[in-house]
Amino acid sequence: MRPEDILNNAIESIKSGIDKVDDTYESHIREKAIKEVNEKIEEKGLSVEQIQNDDYESMISDLSKDIKADYAKKTAQGLLAFIGLDMLLGI
Repeated sequence: MRPEDILNNAIESIKSGIDKVDDTYESHIREKAIKEVNEKIEEKGLSVEQIQNDDYESMISDLSKDIKADYAKKTAQGLLAFIGLDMLLGI
């Protein structure tokens, strides 16, 4: 096997792994958003079937963005705490 082939195979393997992690992350976020949206709908005394599909997907999309932002904030805080900058920055 040529060195170029080994390098290309390694790159493809890394890309495949990254894609799989990204798909799993997106799936997790969407499932979490669906669960929370369904709970909010039920709290209002409605059922999911009463909500138009476009509105339902919009609610899920909006909540997914909020969940991602929250995860990003927590991750950043965790990394800063890990390296000891949380005290310096007053977070």
